Amino acid sequence: MSQNAILAKVLQAEQMLASGDVNGALALAQRLLPKAPADPGLNSLMALTLLRKGSLPQAEFYAKRALASEPRNLDVLLNYALIQGANQDLPGAIATLEKAVAIDPSSHRARLALANTLMDSHNTPEAIKHLKAALTHGPDTQVEVSLAGALLNLGYIDEAAAFAREALARHPDEPALAAGYPNALTYKFGIDPDELATAHRAYGTLVDRLRPAGHNVTPRQATGPNRRLRVGVVSPDLRQHSVSFFLEPIFQNRDREQFELWAYSSTRFPDATSARLRAHADHWVETPNLSDLMLAERINADHIDIAVDLAGHTLGNNLLAFSLRPAPVQLTYCGYPDTTGLAHMDYRVVDSLTDPPTPEVDSRATEKLWRLDPCFLCYRPNPDAPLPARDQAHPGPVFGSFNASRKINSGLVRLWSRLLRETPGSTLILKSFDFIAKGAADRIRTEFHAQGIPDERLTFLAATKTLAEHLALYSRMDVALDALPYHGTTTTCEALWMGVPVVTLAGNTHAGRVGVSLLTNVGVPELIATTEDDYVRLASELARDPARLGTYRGNLRAKMAASPLCHPEAFAKRWWDALREMWRGACV
Repeated sequence: MSQNAILAKVLQAEQMLASGDVNGALALAQRLLPKAPADPGLNSLMALTLLRKGSLPQAEFYAKRALASEPRNLDVLLNYALIQGANQDLPGAIATLEKAVAIDPSSHRARLALANTLMDSHNTPEAIKHLKAALTHGPDTQVEVSLAGALLNLGYIDEAAAFAREALARHPDEPALAAGYPNALTYKFGIDPDELATAHRAYGTLVDRLRPAGHNVTPRQATGPNRRLRVGVVSPDLRQHSVSFFLEPIFQNRDREQFELWAYSSTRFPDATSARLRAHADHWVETPNLSDLMLAERINADHIDIAVDLAGHTLGNNLLAFSLRPAPVQLTYCGYPDTTGLAHMDYRVVDSLTDPPTPEVDSRATEKLWRLDPCFLCYRPNPDAPLPARDQAHPGPVFGSFNASRKINSGLVRLWSRLLRETPGSTLILKSFDFIAKGAADRIRTEFHAQGIPDERLTFLAATKTLAEHLALYSRMDVALDALPYHGTTTTCEALWMGVPVVTLAGNTHAGRVGVSLLTNVGVPELIATTEDDYVRLASELARDPARLGTYRGNLRAKMAASPLCHPEAFAKRWWDALREMWRGACV
């Protein structure tokens, strides 16, 4: 077979792989390999195909063989780095990609791959440098998607939203930018809820407009209102993640005679939490290498009756799969604090406190809001949590927030700086997994400096080894401060469980009202402020009242344990009954 003929066949196999026909691509590549065992393109194709099959050792073998033939071939280098990343060898992948960038500094693909790997290695500032360098060589959609995400990761909310909006104007047919824009707005201090709703709806409109002809997955007709249902949950976060804290009670307290549970997990690094969740599911499907079309087809082939999205617009989501309508009933829950914007998402599970039942609130969602009162969440406390206590080695008054760093926007820094100024001798402790990354803490520290708050009043803590160690750190604070406009969820539950009162400010979006629901259901509505002045006053007065703090420290855990938040059996019944009612509605 001539070299041109081999090249043509390799291109054919690459097209098969791109379309999702992994088995076909592998079979064709295996037939070609004896005819050209040293061909770098063919070996690189074999590596990518085996990677999609999950055969990492074999994929690495062929990638190295391709690299030995052409060590300066950009495609070969990029594919080898991809496999190194899949093997969790991030330093090796970075070194490989730095070689690729050195070979061709103008390559958008090389810069993008390096930037994304740097972000995986918690070096977002360096990633931003490479993304901006790539754009000096011309616009590129995927580079701009990553840059918007990188800015958001570091908490540059205004800049991220502005850049995403401008990039969307340049690339109006890019769903990732259309999704990234409302995602950034969700964190924006003072966001107009109607502006946020418009941005989400624009995403859904774009997805509908761009859907390729013939790519709809036709679900079965909803029949049998009372029969056993197949429910499929779809998530990249079936692992130790905030979503799982609220998901496990639902998995664990299921009527198996009424509901068959399928879990579609796209997490690339499963852990002990994944194993616990897997034990509660009837079927567990690993999906990290499936395209959205392939996932939709799999859900449809598995005859799923109700498909549940647990990610919304967060990282690794599969909203495009849901846009293809693979199941008769589809809903979104818990993972994202707003509408998906999709016409084919039937329901979004909320409650009457997060989303008051008014025409104005209902009109902002493309889904029908299903209010699962009294609270749309159920918290699973960690069994290893220490008892509530105050660490006297860190004298107060101490405010604290363990929310993700991107929630700490510039407007919130201004408000917290005002609180620190109005509370003499007070300090602020911040803890976030993000602080393991370069840049996140530096950005927040700089913004506090601009407000006149010196370093000695700030403490930054990164991730702890265990969840029990993380929970023990709540003993160092007197008052937990909720974020604005994107309230905490897991962090609020943790603080309350550890006896620390949480002061929140009621907002006008779901993201800004989760704290209202949590505090009301626990029985401490006095901690809910309605204005910024009220927020500062409540927090400051509470931090300077040792007797009241002691009372909260002594009884918050008991109040929470007695609340609807910690009654998993009752909550799970409401949740599964809601799904049954959704199904019956579809059968009418």
